[in-house]
Amino acid sequence: MTVIVRRNGSKGTFVPFYRPLSLLNEMDRLENKTWDSWRSFSLSDSQVPHTDIYEEEEQLVLKTELPGINKEDLDVTIEGDRLTIKAEKKEEVKEDATHHTRERYYGQYFRTVALPYPIKENKINAAFDNGVLELRLPKAEEVKAKKIEINAQLTQGETKKRQQKNRQNKS
Repeated sequence: MTVIVRRNGSKGTFVPFYRPLSLLNEMDRLENKTWDSWRSFSLSDSQVPHTDIYEEEEQLVLKTELPGINKEDLDVTIEGDRLTIKAEKKEEVKEDATHHTRERYYGQYFRTVALPYPIKENKINAAFDNGVLELRLPKAEEVKAKKIEINAQLTQGETKKRQQKNRQNKS
């Protein structure tokens, strides 16, 4: 079946269901071409470790997963309000072995976190156990909530006098 469609006096042929899968095949080809060549963004071949940050009463707690990292290959620094974690997992290469698959990640881990408030840098507690780095960052004194004590309570007479003074000042 052939359907003739005329637009502006020109002849064109519209053939419905002619090679119905060709459009889908072409779309698949374009998709594969696009996504197969795509590479994920990386900061000079480094991984960003998974990190949890939460606040306890007097401190900020940061837990970061660094699987396969040795304590000696870990570097944690604080500069201003930035905490930086760097680590490197060294490759285990067997020269005389034939590798069938190599899926494990080797290289650098890098993570910088903006701290939400100032901390006591000299009181930081760091622990590294089973590939999890835990940092406890105590809040600086100026950040901690301070309770304000109320010294005296005004009597009813003093309260009325203040109210009258306020009314007179507004007039």
